[in-house]
Amino acid sequence: MHYANRNELKEIIENKGGKVTGSVTSKTTCLINNDITSASGKNKKAKELGIPIISEEEFQNTYLS
Repeated sequence: MHYANRNELKEIIENKGGKVTGSVTSKTTCLINNDITSASGKNKKAKELGIPIISEEEFQNTYLS
């Protein structure tokens, strides 16, 4: 499943008690990114901190099932 936009996914996360932020920090549980091999700054930071980078599908299967 892919979400229509970020706001739809954000609403689902917040309704489940999660918090959505715009940056990756040591408090981040996971980074949702459908391009887990991207060289983006957020992906690099997540890798440096050992934070899992997961796709929307993995998020759905791990956190919503």
